[in-house]
Parts: sequence; C-alpha cells; structure tokens
Amino acid sequence: MDETRSVRVTRADVRQALMWALERDRAALLAHRAAVHSSKSDLTRRRADKTLVEQWRARRPDTGQDSPPRE
Repeated sequence: MDETRSVRVTRADVRQALMWALERDRAALLAHRAAVHSSKSDLTRRRADKTLVEQWRARRPDTGQDSPPRE
C-alpha cells in the first residue's frame, strides 16, 4: 500500500520546517521570510508556509534525500 501524506500544513509542520531551514537551508529560510514580510496577505503567508514545508518534507533525513547546508 502506498503511503499518502496530508496536504494540510499544520503550525507544527511550519515550525519544524522553519527550524530545519534555520539549521540547514538558509536560502529557503530567507525566501520564506521575504515572502511573508513583503505582503500582509494571509494567502501569501499560507503559500510561503506550504512551499517551505514541502521543501522540508522532501529533504528530511528520514527520506534519505537531505542535502548538505547551503550558504
């Protein structure tokens, strides 16, 4: 049976993705920050959160696809 993931992004997911980006992917963190702080739109924040969480999920160590930190 295939594993399916929820497409819903929770606050906990966003927090974990932010902590991951802080430690391992500064470019992703800065892109998220720029998107969130450049617009007061709730939709913009949700899109930025979703993008960051997708990057984190794709590159978590338990998926075996984690890459070295970017500067």
